[in-house]
Amino acid sequence: MLMLMARVRAWLLSVWILAMALCGVGAQQPVASGTAQSGVATHISEIGIDRSGLSMQSEAVRQKTLSDIHALHATWFRDGPSSGTPAGVANFVEELRLAKEQDLKVLITIMQMDEDYDGPLVMTDHGWRAKPLSQINLTKFSHRFSALLDALKAANIPVDAVEFGSEDDCYYYDADVPSGHTASASELHIWLRGYGEFLKTGAQILHDPRYYPQANIVTFGMAHSGDWPGAMPQSLAKPAKEVAMLADVDSFNYLDNASYHVNFIGTHIYASPSAPAETATALLHEDTWALGRAKPLWVTEFGFLDPTKFPNKTASDESQAVAQVLAAFDNLGQRVPLGPLCFYSYNSGAVDSSNHEHGLVDLKGNFVPVAGVLSARAKKR
Repeated sequence: MLMLMARVRAWLLSVWILAMALCGVGAQQPVASGTAQSGVATHISEIGIDRSGLSMQSEAVRQKTLSDIHALHATWFRDGPSSGTPAGVANFVEELRLAKEQDLKVLITIMQMDEDYDGPLVMTDHGWRAKPLSQINLTKFSHRFSALLDALKAANIPVDAVEFGSEDDCYYYDADVPSGHTASASELHIWLRGYGEFLKTGAQILHDPRYYPQANIVTFGMAHSGDWPGAMPQSLAKPAKEVAMLADVDSFNYLDNASYHVNFIGTHIYASPSAPAETATALLHEDTWALGRAKPLWVTEFGFLDPTKFPNKTASDESQAVAQVLAAFDNLGQRVPLGPLCFYSYNSGAVDSSNHEHGLVDLKGNFVPVAGVLSARAKKR
């Protein structure tokens, strides 16, 4: 999860919201779930919950987390393997086995890892190792991904969907993306080829008849960190526009071709605490304008990056803000194709300005009010 939105100044954000409203982007009144104005049943997206790195936790933590997610009536659970080592694979297989015991569908996030590269990786100013996809050893990645699928097959665990990458429009997750300046045509081309080949390699392996040819393919969740007013130019400014370009890179379509078809476009929607519905709607409208409606948008992460901003200026707490964002999603889903909505996250360790836990459970493992909001929404399916 990216923390860049914390830099956004409130007054610049207000200007941006006004500009979006003038363009017809502002959130509208939510449509009642299950009914449209014409009386015809409407689309209600499934609810999912993220919990990164769960495979590295104890079995007791894994079991409680997945049991809680099931108890909240969520349909989807999202996480990815921690490594390609035998222990890392075994732990992730066990995590997915427990998820399936709770009758959860699983969205697996497959990211580039240190072990996919031939040499040492440069450290970014966030203390992370840069992993440019243009430099990945696709043979090493193929072996790692195939080994994971072999293990899942051996354990008779189905794979529902795979998201290839996460926030690869951000410098810190894919160092091919320029930092501190607008991408030149050549830099953009390097990024497009790098991500495109990573996606193609993974998708072809996933849909190999030996593995999971029916599994859904999801592109990386877009961070949108360059979209906000006042944001430093550290990422691709309009990620949906760049993702749309994957349809023609050197005359090859990385989204639809003879080997596979991308089913969903991934996006991350971190709304502003000061205007939850308006900013969430504006970002999804921006994605739709750039990508069209041929493929549904899968919100693989949504929430708020800075819980210290709650209660907000209208005295709304985080649970009220989440309800507003969900209402905005449901409203927009009547007009544009939306896939599942995955809340980030089950627990994060962060707190708001009143020292309330940010997430779905408190430090004792008890549900907090946000959990009730998600559960009530999930029951509408």
